[in-house]
This record gives sequence, structure tokens and C-alpha cells, in this order.
Amino acid sequence: MSAQTDKTLQELIIEEYGKKNLRELEIPSYISENLSKDLREYQIEALRLYLANNETLKARHLMFNMATGSGKTLIMASLILECYKQGYRDFIFFVNATSVLEKTKANFSDILSHKYLFSQSIHIDSTNVGINIIENLSESKEGCINIYFNTIQGLFSLLNNERENSLSFEDLKGKKLVFLADEAHHLNSETKKKLNKNEAQEKESWESIVRRAYESHSENLLLEFSATIPQESEVLAKYSDKIVYEYDLKKFCENGYSKRIFLVKYEDLGLQSRFLGAMLLSLYRECVASKYGIFLKPVVLFKSETIAESKKNEEAFITFVAHLTSQEILRFYTDIEASDRRDSLLLQSLVFFKKEFGETLWQEQVLQSLKTSFSPHYILNVNNDSEVAKCQIVLNNLEDRENEVRAIFVVDKLNEGWDVLNLFDIVRLGGRAKNPKNTTTKEVQLIGRGARLFPFLTQGLDSHLEYKRKFDSDLGNALSVLERLSYHTLNDVGFIAELESQMQKSGLLFENEKKKIVLHTSKRAKQITKDNELFTITNERLRGSQIPNLFNYERYKEIQGYIRTLEIPLFSHKVAESEVDFAKKIEGTDTSKRAKRFCDVVAKEVFYKALNRSGLSFDTHIQPFDFASKEAFYQSFSDMELEFDKRQEFSRENSLEIAKYVLEHFKKQTYEIGYSPIATDFRVQKLKLEDKKEIFSTKDFAKNPQYEWLYYDNYSVDSALELEFLEFIETHKGSIDESFSQWVIVRNEGFSEFRIYDNRQYIESTIASDITKSKTAKSLKEKNPNFAQGFEPDFLFFGRRIDEEDKGILSIECFIESKGAHLSGDKHYKGKDTWKEEFLQSLKGKEFAITQDSRSLDTHSHKLTIHALPFFTKRIDIRFKENFESFLARNREK
Repeated sequence: MSAQTDKTLQELIIEEYGKKNLRELEIPSYISENLSKDLREYQIEALRLYLANNETLKARHLMFNMATGSGKTLIMASLILECYKQGYRDFIFFVNATSVLEKTKANFSDILSHKYLFSQSIHIDSTNVGINIIENLSESKEGCINIYFNTIQGLFSLLNNERENSLSFEDLKGKKLVFLADEAHHLNSETKKKLNKNEAQEKESWESIVRRAYESHSENLLLEFSATIPQESEVLAKYSDKIVYEYDLKKFCENGYSKRIFLVKYEDLGLQSRFLGAMLLSLYRECVASKYGIFLKPVVLFKSETIAESKKNEEAFITFVAHLTSQEILRFYTDIEASDRRDSLLLQSLVFFKKEFGETLWQEQVLQSLKTSFSPHYILNVNNDSEVAKCQIVLNNLEDRENEVRAIFVVDKLNEGWDVLNLFDIVRLGGRAKNPKNTTTKEVQLIGRGARLFPFLTQGLDSHLEYKRKFDSDLGNALSVLERLSYHTLNDVGFIAELESQMQKSGLLFENEKKKIVLHTSKRAKQITKDNELFTITNERLRGSQIPNLFNYERYKEIQGYIRTLEIPLFSHKVAESEVDFAKKIEGTDTSKRAKRFCDVVAKEVFYKALNRSGLSFDTHIQPFDFASKEAFYQSFSDMELEFDKRQEFSRENSLEIAKYVLEHFKKQTYEIGYSPIATDFRVQKLKLEDKKEIFSTKDFAKNPQYEWLYYDNYSVDSALELEFLEFIETHKGSIDESFSQWVIVRNEGFSEFRIYDNRQYIESTIASDITKSKTAKSLKEKNPNFAQGFEPDFLFFGRRIDEEDKGILSIECFIESKGAHLSGDKHYKGKDTWKEEFLQSLKGKEFAITQDSRSLDTHSHKLTIHALPFFTKRIDIRFKENFESFLARNREK
């Protein structure tokens, strides 16, 4: 490779190998089939570049510059398999911190860990390959992948001060090795200091020791991995010909693999508001997940400035939870409702709690849930150096069902190397920042850790979406809260401004807090609504117990059958559940079970207590199965036989845990039954748009000095395409006047009254109609994959025809959507929003009676006629114009 080129290594590889060839390069089966997880698109791209380098430039010192959370360890596992195939047997893995080392060692070697990177058995060239963890190279085995783990500091100490029975430079002689360096940005001390030759000879650094080890054999490989490369010019120059793949945080977030970051600001200098706000959002997420059959135990991280403060804050939190009352919860929400933060996730949580737990019971239910979830037993303080190893084991499996930790108190031990998916709330407990720039750097690092997306799927979603955000275009969906991380902080203007700036520079998806916007009715709208009433069509999405006859005895018997098959875990308050579970896996012999009737294990009063704690609503989840009382519900379980571990003790505490476990699975099954929603038929509803309407939005709004036909005096500007549509209407308003005596257009600013749901349960099979034009083929229908999906059209036209007698109503409603071609599609490309256009077109020409129930006028003989235009797009504007002109002509002729 030429030293004079300005091109990066990645660019040179692509140039040498060819873009087309690179796209078509397949990942060998000995890699893909020996991994425990599927490779994502960008990981496949990284491996392709590595394989292409091996065929072209053959660079041996490489850097993978990949974002935090992008799965660098899976890339490492893939490279280990590739290197083994090419004849390498010995791998030396080193990182910066001991805590990170233990976690990574488990990922590569603990076959029982759910984060284990390899498949249960590794086969290369029809040979079973084992993982062999070694303390020195003399322990290597020919048929194995031999991995030596250490920290950079430990490796430096061993090689710089050689000792018996430990790794030494003598061991490296004649050995073909692969060095894997994680968090490798720490390997630049010498480069940054720019030591001269004399100094370098006197004082070897981590960097020079690693370089000496790497250069001990001509075929050695040094593979570095880091999310951040120091920006000093010397370091950048060092890596200019070594970065084989770059995938930064910005791309990672934009491609949908991260949570969105939502800021929650507090005026109160005390900690109690921040404590309570984070707890409530954590409970909200847990309940939303449970409602949709998703297991989630969301974690809250409380960050302090010093270890002493962290301990003090932990004690304050425990005291706060112990003395928390329902009145305090109510007062907290009352303050939120009274403030300008009415858009916040906190307000959404209040609406949810009232709906799920009932208008009168929600406060007590929320209180009990908070006290249970955040009791001292579920709190972890990770600042104690003597307990780092123990804490790391717990921190590495926070997502596990057996891991009960809900709250973590920390200073700065988790800014690097921490792998967590179910962290949803970070709470900064410090006061006003004295030096915002220095303070925010570590905060952004920590937020980047928490921004890793929690994977989940619900009914109707493709499996490839499990690890991606699914609700960016539908933030009103309750499940979108599972794709957001909340950062709670004191409303410190300087700190927040610096935090926003650094987050945006790093590429994190930061949601700006919504502003309150006041919309005023335009002059034309005032005149029209003075003499006329406006109507719109509306329908609802129902799910669960809202749907008639959804729950019945047969469904309940299915759930009972499922519960009988449950493998009840061993509940013990003497031994930690994780230890018991680990012991079971290791021993492999303690698998004896014994059957017991549910009523012999769980007393009625214990069952009722578990029922209260489970969040199950009698009205929503139990009564629909025709149970008249809680006792009748208990009796349906009483004779059910379940299998328990022979060591299970049935104390009152354990029985409560067993009952909660069974009810949790009952709850999950009811949600699965009731998840699939339906959309009701349309009905006419009178439109009540206020003269002065308050909304909350992050969008930019423009004053409306020219479009007198818009309903409100200002409007949001989402895209240039929408401005183009407004100009289109302005240009054609004369033609519209020839067809309509009165008309107005509403720019839909997320108004709930305009949300409509696709109620087409079945749609015409387009495949069948292409094959044949027979009557049979035309009648073929298929299930509508978008049934009960909802959206809010961008613009709504309301008018009365020129020839229509003045009846005090605008009898025409027309839906209009502006869409880019990537969403709308054309004859060559089917966009993801094409279904919306097809749905709107299915409404075209339909008439709905305006009854006395839906209007204040005496007569009920009038109708509302619905129209819909094709998407307004830049690519298909001719089609829109033709349909627009047809719409005007049709209403002119009548």
C-alpha cells in the first residue's frame, strides 16, 4: 500500500476489491453457523472488508472503529473463527479494565451465559473445535481456540517484568498469534506524548510493549476495536492506514439500533422529584411491556458526583421509598399537569395508570408497585472497589429474568465497557454544574451506554425489526416508550445546553422538548364556522376486553393448559436465585421434580396478595372469562397440578413468589389473546376545533399571512414537500372556488379527532388479479396486514358545492397526504406507506348519514361525502393533478 495516498484503508480495499464484488462477497458458513447470534447488516459489511483485505492488501494491523453498542464482540468472535480457519490457534485478548475483562471472558467462554457468542458446538472443516482458556501459551491445545485474557496493565506488567509460569516474550517466539485489543484507544500513550527515541528506550509504554509483542512474528495479527479514537493529530495519523471499517454512533442511531433520548428537567433542587419521576417512568415502561406480553424489568441508574454522595443518595432514596404516600404521587402529577410540560412521558404515564388501574384505584396501585419494585433488596451500589467482580457479574446479566436489580447507584465505574439493554432512566443527582463542558463529557458517554436498544417484538412485526426502532413515525403508540431513554436532571440551563450540543455532535437521537404553540382560527374559518357545522368521519381501534366475545371458556382452558406446562423456578430466600440457577446448570443432576396441587402450595389469602401485586385488573383480565369473583378465579387454579423442584420449600414468602410467577404467565397469555386489535366501522362526528387551540410540538411553525383558506393562522413546516402542496392549493384556489361556495383546509397538527384506522379486514389479492381475470380470481381476498393500523392525514379539505342549497353544513370531506417517493412508492417501487393511500382510496365516494346525534340542527336527512386524493409527491405529481381536477369537475357537475 502506498504511504503517499490520502485514501483510507477502507477506501483502498474497496478500490482494490471492487464495490460490486464486495457487495456479493458471502460470509463463510464456518463463521455464520458457529455464532449464537445473527449478524446485522453493518457487521456483515465489516467482515466483508476484513475478508477482502485478506485477499488484496493483506494489512495485519487493523482498527475496527465502531460505535458503542454495535456488537464489536460478535465481530471479534467472527474474526476468531476466520483466523482459526486460516491456521491461527492462539489468541491474546486484552482490555483496559478488569471489570470489562471478566464480562468479556464470560461472553467468549461461558456456554451457559445467554450472552455467549459462539454456538453450543463449534464445527470447522467437519471437526469439533473447543474453547480453551489459558494462563500461558504452554497450555495451548492444537484442536482448540486458545484464548489468553488480560488487561493492558496486566499484559504490560507480565511482559515488562517476566516471571516464571506467566506469559513472557520468550513464550511468543516462533508463535503465530492474534492480538485482540478492546477499548484500544487506550493504546496511544506513547503516540500522544510524542516521546523521543532516547525517552522511548528508557521508558516503554503500554503501546510499545504491545507493538513489540505484535512484531515478535511476521504473521501475527493485531486487531483493535474502539468506539472512539483520540483526536490528536498524531493518533489520527497512526490510524490513517489501519481503519478497516468505520461505523460511528451517528450511523448506528440513524439506522434504528438505538433508543431515542428524552430529557426530563426538574426545577426542584431537592432529589425527591427526580427520584419519583424516574420511578414512575420505570413502572410505566414495565406495565406497557407487560400489557403487550413483553418481559421487561427496566433499570434506573442514579449518578452522583462522589462516592460519599452516592452512598448518601442511596440512603435518601431508600428512606424516600419507605415513606412515600399516594398523596405525594398525586401532588407530583398535579404539578406536571399544571406546568407547560404537558407533552412529557410523565403525563402519558398518568393517563396510562388511570386507564389500566382505574380512576379511583390507580394511586394506591402505583404506590404499592413502586414500594415493591424499589425496595432495598433490588438496589445495587457499584462504587465499592472490593466488590467490583461481584457487581460485574450482576451488571452483565441485568436483562435476565432471575436478576432482580431495579436501581443502580454509581459515580463513574460504568462509563466504559458496560453492556446493558434494559437501562431506560438515567438520573443525574448532582446540583448545578460548575464546569458544564467537563461534566457533560462523561454524561454523554453514559447516555451512549444506555442508548442501546432493548429488543422486542409484538404480533404483526417482522423478526428483522426486533433489534431496531419500530415507532419513529408513530410516537403516540404506547410501545414507543420502550424505545426511549429518559435523562432526568436539574433544570441547569448551562449544563443542558452543553449536554444537548455534545449529544447532537456524538450522533445520539435527542428529542427536543416540545414547545407550547397557540393556534388561532383564521378569518375565513371564523366566518364559515359561524354559519356552518363541520363533520368528519371517525372510528376506533379496540383490543382485548373491549372486543365483544373475545374471551370465552375455551380460551381460558388454553391458558390453563399452558400454565400446567410451566417449569416453576426454584424460589429460595436463603440462596440467591442466580446462584441456585447456576448450580443447577453445573451439577446437571439436580433435576428431580415433584407434583403438587396449586391449592396445597398457595393459600387463598396469599393468592389474593399476589393478585394485587401482579397488576392484573379483575374487570379487564379476569371477569371477561365469566368469573364472578376473585374466589371463583382462585378455585379454577386450586386443583391444577404443577411440578416443583424437589428442593422447593413452601414458606409464605416462597408461595407468594410462586403465585406471582403463575399470575405473570396468566397475564402474558391474556395479553397475547387480546393484543390483536380490530378497527370499528366509521361514523360521523361533529368537528369541534377551538378558536384558540393549544398544542405541544417540536416542529417549527410559520405565520400564515397569505393562505387565507387555512383553518388556523399558523402552521407547522415538516418538509419542503408540504410547502409545495400549500403553494399548489394557492395557485388553484380559483378553480376550487368554481366548484365550492364555501371551503377550508385544516393542516392536521396531530389532532386526535382526525386519527383514522384501516378497517379493511380483507383486501383484494393483487396477485390473483394479475394471473387471471376470471370471476373466481377477482373474488379472492387476503388478510389485510395493516388492519387496525392508524394514522392522521396531513390535510383535510371541507367544502360545500356551488349548486348545493345552504343547509348549514359542509357536506364534502377530502383527505390529502403529502409523501416522499420512498414512503409512497410508484410503479417501480412499493413504499412502506402505500397502504395508507390504498386505504384512503377505498373511502372515496362513500356517503355517511349526518344524524341528529352528530349535529345540533333539527333535520337528520343530510349526508357527508368522502373523497381522497392520491399522495401528493414530487415524483407522481401528474397523477395527483389529474385526480385533483377530476375531484373539482365531479363536484362542479353535481
